[in-house]
Amino acid sequence: MFRALRSRNFALLWSGSFVANVGIWMQSVAMGWLIYDLTSSASWLGRVGFASSAPTLLLGLLGGAIIEHADRRRILCGCALVFAAGAFALAGLTTTGAIRVWMVIAISLVSGTANAFFSPVFQAVIPSLVPAEHLMNAISLNSISFNAARVIGPLLGGAVMTWFGPGWCFAVNGCGFLVLVATSLALDMPSRRPAARMPIAQSLAEGLDYARRHPLIRSLLLLCMLLSLFGFPYIVLMPALARDVLHLGPDGFTQLFSSVGAGAVVGGVTLATVGDVRQKGTLVAGCALAFGILVILLANAKSFAPAAIVLALAGFAMITCIAALNNLIQVNVADAMRGRVMSMLTVSLFGLPTLGAWLLGSLGDRVGIPLALSLGGAIVALAAIATWTLSPELRRPMPG
Repeated sequence: MFRALRSRNFALLWSGSFVANVGIWMQSVAMGWLIYDLTSSASWLGRVGFASSAPTLLLGLLGGAIIEHADRRRILCGCALVFAAGAFALAGLTTTGAIRVWMVIAISLVSGTANAFFSPVFQAVIPSLVPAEHLMNAISLNSISFNAARVIGPLLGGAVMTWFGPGWCFAVNGCGFLVLVATSLALDMPSRRPAARMPIAQSLAEGLDYARRHPLIRSLLLLCMLLSLFGFPYIVLMPALARDVLHLGPDGFTQLFSSVGAGAVVGGVTLATVGDVRQKGTLVAGCALAFGILVILLANAKSFAPAAIVLALAGFAMITCIAALNNLIQVNVADAMRGRVMSMLTVSLFGLPTLGAWLLGSLGDRVGIPLALSLGGAIVALAAIATWTLSPELRRPMPG
């Protein structure tokens, strides 16, 4: 189950990212509650979230082109330092009572710019740290790390918010990124031959054309975009759902967040234990369909217990879908295109959900959050069916 952790380099990166992920989820729940407390608006949750992802939408593909030529360890460390500085700034402003929504947006834009470069390089470096036969295991272990942190982080965040206030959640997040800097500096990165330099515009056009012409990668990226736009925004909108629909306080809200993480951890452990499956495309489409249905069920939950159960199942389906999708792309993409294609995946996973949250949040302010989320879940379910039906390459068995 832990085969990939036999690699010293991957174990270092995995450990550092786990600590950072705990801080990220502490900050995420504190940020959502703080913004909704300041504004009482679901659309503002989407706007602030979009501010953090707008740079990824604008610069994500550029980041993928740049990392083909750059020192990847320097990018990891530099971006982590930017994240730490932003978290410490939020901590200082919040604990002193000076925080305003525009300040959160400004800091989110800076951190989002760093993420446009950090996420694709993090994804692109993993195949160089483990043998090819352990790649699915490494991706699954990364999912376990991210989602175990999704369980621990919100619970810690809820306790810290209750006893000390949200500002201290931001401070802990800053410390977590300093740990990631230390583990990244300790990596013994394998040498690689940088791609031949070409104009950035040409590099971007070449990457987009490659993804367009590759039928499997094209189908996976399109499905990921629809998932991100209409399914994943439920995370950003959960403060509104928790407070106004389920009538929960901070503790109940953070427990809901942890339910998602618990289900996702089970999904990651299952994938790490089972290993490669040949019908990865069917697994992707099936989990996307299940996730869309679960979002509809979540939107219509009336109390904490059913919402928590549905969120755990949604976490399982979501992480299984994304891990299998990630693995399919990683094993099929040409190495010279890896950074650019992974940047497209980064734009989809980290840029589009908050754009979708802005759209669904604005709709939710008019028609109610339950109806807006139900519409998003229905679109995801239909997209999964259409993708599996219209993409024969997705239905073909893949080598393990």
